[in-house]
Amino acid sequence: MDRLIVYPGQIPLETDLLNTNKYAMIALAKLSAAMLGTAMVVNGLGCVPTGPASLQVVVNPGEVYSLANIDATAYSSLPADTTHSILKQGISLDPVTLSCPAPATAGQSVNYLIQVAYLDTDAGLITLPYYNASNPTQAWAGPGGSGAQQATARKGIANITAKAGVSATTGAQVTPAPDAGYTGLWVVTVANGQTAITSANIAQATNAPILPADLLHAVQQSGLITGVDTGAANAYAVSYTPAITALTDGMVLWFKAKTANTGASTLNVNGLGAQPLIGGAHSALQGGEIVASGKAMVVWRADISAFVLLECTGAALQVGAGTQSQHAAQVSQVQSHGMCRLAKSGANLVLSPLNGNRLIINGVTQAVPAAGVSLAPAGLTASTVYYIYAYMNAGAMTLEASATGHSTDSNTGVEIKTGDVTRTLVGMEYASGTTTWAGLCRSWFNDPGFAVSAPFTAGAPTASTSYVELNSAYRAAFLLFAGEIVNGSATGTAANSSVANCNTSLGFDSAVPEDTCNAAASPTAGAGTAISVSVSKTGLAEGYHYLTVLGSVSSGTGTWGGSGTKGTRTVASVYIAPRK
Repeated sequence: MDRLIVYPGQIPLETDLLNTNKYAMIALAKLSAAMLGTAMVVNGLGCVPTGPASLQVVVNPGEVYSLANIDATAYSSLPADTTHSILKQGISLDPVTLSCPAPATAGQSVNYLIQVAYLDTDAGLITLPYYNASNPTQAWAGPGGSGAQQATARKGIANITAKAGVSATTGAQVTPAPDAGYTGLWVVTVANGQTAITSANIAQATNAPILPADLLHAVQQSGLITGVDTGAANAYAVSYTPAITALTDGMVLWFKAKTANTGASTLNVNGLGAQPLIGGAHSALQGGEIVASGKAMVVWRADISAFVLLECTGAALQVGAGTQSQHAAQVSQVQSHGMCRLAKSGANLVLSPLNGNRLIINGVTQAVPAAGVSLAPAGLTASTVYYIYAYMNAGAMTLEASATGHSTDSNTGVEIKTGDVTRTLVGMEYASGTTTWAGLCRSWFNDPGFAVSAPFTAGAPTASTSYVELNSAYRAAFLLFAGEIVNGSATGTAANSSVANCNTSLGFDSAVPEDTCNAAASPTAGAGTAISVSVSKTGLAEGYHYLTVLGSVSSGTGTWGGSGTKGTRTVASVYIAPRK
């Protein structure tokens, strides 16, 4: 802050007083700018009806802070200074009454813009006494005895006016733009035939820079960062006072929501444009994270160009997936999932509820209908493994058969169709024809295990001295999820035309024998001998497989028993333990 220096015995000059005033004004202006910024700000100047009500409004006392030249014209003997601009204070000490007459045309209304501008005005005109050198005992009236009046104060005022718009059909009238140098504060709407203006006819102008309270209390009350939503569900719009002119990284704002959200949402601040409004996990909102009349808190993340919803009172909160014991958990991490089972019922596949009915689809817990969800075999490709996925179709749970494999969703841990989070894996089945399920159905959830037998309905002979598949018609087919263990076995009888061995083993998907063998020696030519082999197999790829019985002889011809009667034939069997 500059200060003027004077000395004892010095002849005082008028510039001593003028500069003292100027330096103090500049210092206060710089302090105000440090607190308020350099954009126009208004404190007070509330607009209310007259009492009693009339076609006039009253603008209450207040101040406007606005950039202006230090002095646009000479300040007494100090020259004008238009090179420098400072934040000046324009004061309105007394209420200002403004007329807002009604339009003359029936059915029409008009909007009046109450606007304000900072104005320097020289006031206090009087005729001042001046020193008369020719007659010191007789002062001159005015400079040189001219009698001219001169201003004695340069006032900074808030110049308040009402600007009328063009009257138009009620509802179609438009608020006029403020005049050059002015800023709009209030909009007063008056209809034809109206005789009194009420508070319902007065609204704050869009982006009016009116402080919600004096600065200290505005900060204490968070008034500068709190607003009221005027948008729609999922498209929130809030105007803050003073108006926010740019979004800054880390900016925290509050608003009272007008409506609840039902899905992905945006937020438009002071007309700067709709920006994505995402949750704490940096994912799109799903619905229920904002409630009507809830107080929502957001932060602007410039690096991802989005508002992040930190909280909304009374609403659900989106969080990242918990990874430690004290972390908050996502619904998918704590809610029950997979309370169902897929099975073949008649010609169709049916997903039925089991031990509850919850199934997570696209990150949301859904209820499996009590009657189940059915999938008919249609449009299939024969000899193809199909994964069965559940998805929501217009609110209804639906099943889909797809040859596309599955993977784990990194966000929810749910097994999904690869590349499509809207599809949740529930099982798999094999198409034996274009309109037929093979009956090899496996359920991803609560699978009861799988057992199948392939009985020999007729004898299967071979004279091969190395292992061969005895008969491809007697394969035990099955479906396998990755990592499962398959238990295979074969029991029955074998007879050799000579006094020689019938060797039995098992093969998966080929005639390559597993590490199991039964060498049954016929005590006499054609005599049958019991056989029994078994193996536990790991490492098979996910999908379709079969178990087949392999045979060979040391000499002669071996025949493995088969018939249409149970208990008298060779049987290949597969067993897979239940899935948890």
